[in-house]
Amino acid sequence: MEKKSVNFLRGVPAHEALEKILPAVSKGYETAVRKYGADVLQYGHFTGFKPLREVLGNLHGVDANRVVAGNGGLEVISLFFKSLPKQSLILVEEASYDRVLLDAVRYGHKLAGVPLIPGGVDLDRFKDAVEKMKPKAFYGIPFHQNPTGITYSRDNRKAVERICKKNNMFCIWDICYQSLRYDGKANDTVEISDWGPVIASSFTKTITPGTKCGYIIVPQDYVNHFTQVIANTRINPNLPTQGFIADFIQSGQYDEYLQYLIRLYRPRMDALNHALRAHFPSDFSSAVTGGFFAALTFPNVSKENEAAFIESARKNGVSIAPAWDAVAQDVRDDKQKKGLFIRLTFPALDPESIEWGILKLKETADSFR
Repeated sequence: MEKKSVNFLRGVPAHEALEKILPAVSKGYETAVRKYGADVLQYGHFTGFKPLREVLGNLHGVDANRVVAGNGGLEVISLFFKSLPKQSLILVEEASYDRVLLDAVRYGHKLAGVPLIPGGVDLDRFKDAVEKMKPKAFYGIPFHQNPTGITYSRDNRKAVERICKKNNMFCIWDICYQSLRYDGKANDTVEISDWGPVIASSFTKTITPGTKCGYIIVPQDYVNHFTQVIANTRINPNLPTQGFIADFIQSGQYDEYLQYLIRLYRPRMDALNHALRAHFPSDFSSAVTGGFFAALTFPNVSKENEAAFIESARKNGVSIAPAWDAVAQDVRDDKQKKGLFIRLTFPALDPESIEWGILKLKETADSFR
């Protein structure tokens, strides 16, 4: 009999979700090529396919010339980092999307982490960091945050925006999980003015990773500079994909598919919340309400024995890994003193596997007391 195992490592969509959307994607690409013809096969549209930019501009209430559509959310965020002055200081959440942190560092920028609370960032610490450090930008994930799963309160988010605007710094919200709320409620809208905030998002989790499309909305007075950076970096994104997505949204199929995802992922989220509340009540501060991730800290697992803990979990059938790359370097030492920090992903797992996997993590943790 094959030994049961659960992999909490990969933040990927459920396989059945990809099977569900496959016919629409197949038909959508063919329709896009037939509809738009050589326009989606030729060079051009280096800030993104105009019909998609117009659709996204309408959704967010901004002029389409402020919208840049690219090959995934990470690409457009990377392009924005490239557009900043070299060695800019960027404030980030103490734990955030690891690839974004690594990308910012590769561009030579400096990062400083701000503590998170269940309803967003610690505003006193955030304001103090802004006043003392004079950063160029703040990057945050306000809805179902990666890796912690928290969602900012509206008041917290608006306070961050006010502080950024007052101090003449960019506020960059990565809203890629905004539509993926599974608890029967809807996340509120981020209002965008001429100043900002900068909004970045992706269709990786809401359509498919393989279609690879994301976008960013920049302030009106930043459009020309940002456009020049893009033109000097790449010629054009994947235009057939963007043609398909523009039509997919306008047809209403995108909203229908989002509702399918919400129905699919809610039982998995509920299983995760139930298991974490049952087995790790003191380490699980607030319920996950959507997205792809939750975080867990094991206070009894020091840096010296985290490799042994992870191997023990693997032998118990559970794959996990330290999430230190997701923690800003300047606060990493302090966070490591609190114990092993991991990220859990749940949408690709069925509820039974999630409950079983958390139980096995609890058994592993108990063996290290």
